Amino acid sequence: MAKKTEEKKNVTRKELALAVNEKLGLSQREAADIVDGIFATMKGTLVSGESLKLVQFGTLTVRDKAPRRGRNPRTGESMMITKRKMVSFRPSKRVRELLNQ
Repeated sequence: MAKKTEEKKNVTRKELALAVNEKLGLSQREAADIVDGIFATMKGTLVSGESLKLVQFGTLTVRDKAPRRGRNPRTGESMMITKRKMVSFRPSKRVRELLNQ
């Protein structure tokens, strides 16, 4: 069995809290509360339909997706996909540059 040379990893809320803990010297509980507060504010902003601009990181915007015809991949049956909202992310120029180095 071949070994994976590069594993994809997700950063968890707990890891973000640990980074805040190490950077600011706060307790892990306080750091977790800060991270939770930030995400709650971000979620509230997006749910209310507003855009969220994080300078030097990017912008999160809420977009409306129109209803469209789709297909059930399991059965091949044609169906209508209802209209919905989705969050779109546009990275800042600096983040794009770092990604494309």
